[in-house]
Amino acid sequence: MKYLKKNVAFEPLICRWYAWPFLVSPATFAMVAKNRMIPLLESFIEDPDFHRESAKDPALLGGTFIDFPGDVRLAEALLDKLKDDLHEQLAFADALVLANDLLIRDGNGGTLENLYEKMPKPLRGAVELGYDLNNNPSLRVFESLLYASSLYKPALQSVFLRLVTSEARPFVLTTPLIDASGGLLINAAFSDGIYDTLARSREQGLNEDEYLALKTELSGRAEGVERLDDYFTDEAPPRRYERYDGDGMRVRYFGHATLLIDDGVTTIMSDPSVGYEGTAALDYYSFSDLPDRIDYILITHNHQDHVLFEVLLQLRHKIGTIVVPKCHGGFVQDPSLKLLLEKAGFTSVVELDDLEVLPVPGGAITGLPFLGEHCDLHIRTKLGYQVELRGQRAMCLADSNNLDPVMYERLSRLLPNPDLIFIGMECTGGPMSWLYGDLLPRRLRREHDQSRRLNGSNFEKASRIVDQFKPSGVFVYAMGAEPWFTHITSILYNEQSPPIVESNKLIEHCRGRDVVAERLFGKREIVVADHRLRFT
Repeated sequence: MKYLKKNVAFEPLICRWYAWPFLVSPATFAMVAKNRMIPLLESFIEDPDFHRESAKDPALLGGTFIDFPGDVRLAEALLDKLKDDLHEQLAFADALVLANDLLIRDGNGGTLENLYEKMPKPLRGAVELGYDLNNNPSLRVFESLLYASSLYKPALQSVFLRLVTSEARPFVLTTPLIDASGGLLINAAFSDGIYDTLARSREQGLNEDEYLALKTELSGRAEGVERLDDYFTDEAPPRRYERYDGDGMRVRYFGHATLLIDDGVTTIMSDPSVGYEGTAALDYYSFSDLPDRIDYILITHNHQDHVLFEVLLQLRHKIGTIVVPKCHGGFVQDPSLKLLLEKAGFTSVVELDDLEVLPVPGGAITGLPFLGEHCDLHIRTKLGYQVELRGQRAMCLADSNNLDPVMYERLSRLLPNPDLIFIGMECTGGPMSWLYGDLLPRRLRREHDQSRRLNGSNFEKASRIVDQFKPSGVFVYAMGAEPWFTHITSILYNEQSPPIVESNKLIEHCRGRDVVAERLFGKREIVVADHRLRFT
C-alpha cells in the first residue's frame, strides 16, 4: 500500500495566490485582484530587494511585502498571466467603484429606479439598489448569479502539494506561489474528487492499481508529477484516535480555534486547523488524531484563519455537515459562506442564525450573537456556538469582542450556563485596511482606519463574560500562536504582547474565583462530566 506522507501540505490556490474566502466569492475576488494581487506584484517587480528585506523584518511580519527570493522574471510572468486571465474580474471591480460613485452622486433620497440603466455593463442584472433607514444608498449583488456567470472561474483554482518542515512558510495574504518547481501543482477545481482521493490516501492508503490510476490521472493535469513518488511512503501512518467512551464529553484542542468535541456518539469540530505531523518541536494533535467521520464542522466567521481550505479540503471526505453563520446576502463585504463552500464541493452546508438551535444526537448546537472583530462593518456572517452533549456545555466564542456586556446579560437569561468557555483574546488586531481595505470604493481616512480594528476581547471585556456565566473552566484560544500557523496569522508573541498580558490577567482573575483557567497552546484534552472538569 502507498500512503501520502504525514508532512505533505495541500496549499489551495487561486491564480497562484493562497485561497481564502475573499478569493472564492466572485465580487470580493475581483476587488482583491484589482487592489492587492496585481499592485503587490507590480511593486515587487519594481523593487524586489525592498520587499525581500522588509519580509525578513519580524516587526513588519504581515505587512504588504512579497517574500520571494527567486528570479523576478517568474513574478513578471505571473503578473502577465493574471492580467490575461482576469480581464472580466478587473472590469467588474472597476464597475463596482463606478456604481458606488454614481449612487453617492445621484442617490439623494429619491427613487433609484432610473439608476439601473446607468449601471456599468458588468453589473447589469446582477445588483439591487436601495437605501438604508438613514437614507444612505448602497448596492447589493446577487451572489448566486455571479457564481453562475463567467466571473466565477473554477479553472483558476489549483492545489500545490509539497513537503513542509519546521521552516516558516511565507505569509499567505501577500506572497503568491511564484515558483512552482518545488512541488506538485494540481490544476483542478477545489470541487474535484481527486483531492478526496489524496486525502483518504494519507490514512487508508492506495493499492498498486489505485496508485497507478492516480498517477495517470495527475499526469494529464498536474505539473511536477515526477515528484509524486517522493510524497508517498509504504509505511502506514499511526492511527491514534480513540472514540470517547466515558461519561459526559471530551474536548481536544488542536491549535488556534480548533476544538474536537466528542461524546462517543457525535463528533463536532470548530474552525478546523490541523498541523502537519513532525513540523513543530512540541506535542500536538495532527491528522492521525482525527476520527474517520466528523459529524459537524462549526465555522464561526469568514476570516482566513477560521476558514482554511487547506484543511477543509483534506477533511471533506469525512465531514457530515458544515454549520456556518447566516449572511446578509449580497453585501460585498459579507460573502455567503454557504455558497462558497458549496462551490468548493461541500455537499451539506447549513446556515444557523442567532439563538437558532440545531438538534444533534445527544444534544444541540445553539448559535450565539457575535460582536466585534469586523472593524464596525455590517457583517452578519459571524456566530459563536454553545455545544451541548450529554448535558455538558461548551461555549465557543472565537474572536467575539464584548462591546456591549448587556448582550451577554440577555443571553444568560436565555441559556443554561456553560461548563466551559473558550474565548479568543487577540485584542490588538490590525486596522480595517489590513483585511477589508481592498473592498473599499475609496480610501478611508487614516484616523478612522486605525480606530476600526480587528480586535477581540481584552481582559476587562472577557472577564465580564466569565463573571456573567460562571463556568467551571475558561480557556483562552484562537490566538494564532502555534508555529505551524504563522503563515496564516503573521502573529509572533512575547511576554509583553498585549494579548498575552491581557489573557494572563484573565487567567489570574478566574483562578482567584476558583475557576480553572488556561491559555491553550499546542495540545490539550479536557473532559467534563457531571459538570466537573478533569484533564487527561
